Amino acid sequence: MTRRLAPLLCLTTLLTTVSAQTPSPAPPPVPKPGIPAVQHPMARIIPDAEYPIIGGPDWLAMGENQVWTNSRAQDLVSRMDPDSNQTVAVVPVKTPCSGLVIAEGTLWAPSCAEKVIYRIDTRTNMVVAKVPVGPANNEGGIAYGAGAIWMPSDPKGEVTRVDPATNGIAAVIPVPSGSYTAVFGYGRVWVSSTDKSVVSVIHPATNAVIAEIPVDKAPRFMAVGEGYVWTLNQGTGTVSKIDPVTMRTVANIPVGVPGTGGDIAAGEGAVWVTMRDIPLSRIDVAAERVTHQFAGPGGDAIRVLHGSIWLSNGRWSNVWRFQANKITGLIPTSWTAQARPVDVTGDGTADVLLEEVNVWIPGQATKFRMRPMGASGSASFVLKATLNGKTSEVPFAKQGEDYVASFTGDAPRWIHYAVCASGKCSMDLVTASPTTPVEYATGKARFVPTTFAVPGPPTVMAYVWNILEPGILGPDYQALVDKVDRTGPMNSTLIEDHGELKRHQWEFQHHTAFAYGLLTPDKRTEVACVYINPSTKAGYDATVRLWVTKQGAAAKLEPVLEKAVRDWVKAKWPFAKVAYPGRDMSMTEWNALPAARPALVAANDIKR
Repeated sequence: MTRRLAPLLCLTTLLTTVSAQTPSPAPPPVPKPGIPAVQHPMARIIPDAEYPIIGGPDWLAMGENQVWTNSRAQDLVSRMDPDSNQTVAVVPVKTPCSGLVIAEGTLWAPSCAEKVIYRIDTRTNMVVAKVPVGPANNEGGIAYGAGAIWMPSDPKGEVTRVDPATNGIAAVIPVPSGSYTAVFGYGRVWVSSTDKSVVSVIHPATNAVIAEIPVDKAPRFMAVGEGYVWTLNQGTGTVSKIDPVTMRTVANIPVGVPGTGGDIAAGEGAVWVTMRDIPLSRIDVAAERVTHQFAGPGGDAIRVLHGSIWLSNGRWSNVWRFQANKITGLIPTSWTAQARPVDVTGDGTADVLLEEVNVWIPGQATKFRMRPMGASGSASFVLKATLNGKTSEVPFAKQGEDYVASFTGDAPRWIHYAVCASGKCSMDLVTASPTTPVEYATGKARFVPTTFAVPGPPTVMAYVWNILEPGILGPDYQALVDKVDRTGPMNSTLIEDHGELKRHQWEFQHHTAFAYGLLTPDKRTEVACVYINPSTKAGYDATVRLWVTKQGAAAKLEPVLEKAVRDWVKAKWPFAKVAYPGRDMSMTEWNALPAARPALVAANDIKR
């Protein structure tokens, strides 16, 4: 979590002269190398919900039906509803800082300006008390456990215990200097000293420090969960793993995020770290290593609850929520994690894992992988690939455990592919070519800036937005059947739509095109689609298309959706001129316009 430091003005007055000196330049930011081997663009993560927050949201606190964040510069804390994905309350708090915690029916929000802790009733969202204890530092943490609030309250080294029943001070406990963050777990209070590089352990029954545990350099933020206590170490960019039973550090895990700010959380089977410019890192608890890391815009504070990762993005004035299990599925550690078991022999039992290829590029070789399951490994396998009615057969070559075949398609559309052996073939899978010119799909041209964060979509009646992805295959295919202007039978199959949805998801993750479905609140019925693509015609940066189903038309959705999308694209997207083919001009007029030439980026700046 990156905070703002109050400016220091120093005036030196001599007897007869005043000397003005040029201030020393600020030290350069500490490089954050991350873990390059597992690093991916942050753009690959698509939030399930985005909460607009006034100002720059920072710390997060989680409860059963509530999530809170604070905006220090705006003197506010904001409450989010995890069920409706809405910001439902804003409460004034003077310079909120040093963490948030929900306990005893209230939100506890330290104020750096007033040197108190605000108590906000979570039923009424009203301030009900101010506890006269201030935080030790604007970058720290407050905890609840054993029926008490625990907060480092003096940089010289003390933790104050507050009794929620009386709002009185129950104890002041000496700790090493530079102790700023407290967490509670496994029946103990854990307090990190950034100055001394230790974690103090306080027993709540005696209010005494029972251990001081050395960790890596400059620990600041902490987390409890997954069987251990964790510190994010600002001096080295590592995470220390503490065994709460032996009270010893058992590992210092490289994360590559040194420097001030950041945050750490534990839950959903992993440890999660955020830092500006590297907003998300996932640590495997048992393996003690980073398995997934995402670099790009975003990141301040992080929490895990309700099955989701919650990430505050101060510079973007929003909070993101996304399912934790999507991270491992998004960047699988092996292609087999998303492979499809298929039956080649026709006996009703899957005997081969066949890769789900997300997208293929016309004119480039596409690699298809498969792996036999069991005794079928001695057979000779062939890839059967069908494109635009023409079928090709390519032998698979063995590479370690896998078999690999390459196929080059010469024209856009779907590739139907299957594994064949001894004259028998598996069911077809489908991969689709890009909806954009090849230059965008290969990274030679950019649709949006590399620092672009996709804005949350507008509210449209009671409907919910979902990117077009395989997870909504059923509703999406039915929407295509029920499209309002459909006059004939469907000309695509369910498996072909699955290929389309894989491609749409890939394009969204790579920021080459953006496609959404609009669904009923239960997500069982899709009523509209919206597509934002690079323009193929000169004079425009982007095209926007949208359509509704018969159900959407009956609800008079189309004019409401069109206005909301136009306003959203104009206000939030980085385009100078946007075309709405078929709406602002006829398709005949649009098709007659001269073709655009994508602006190519420098060869050494292509990232794919």
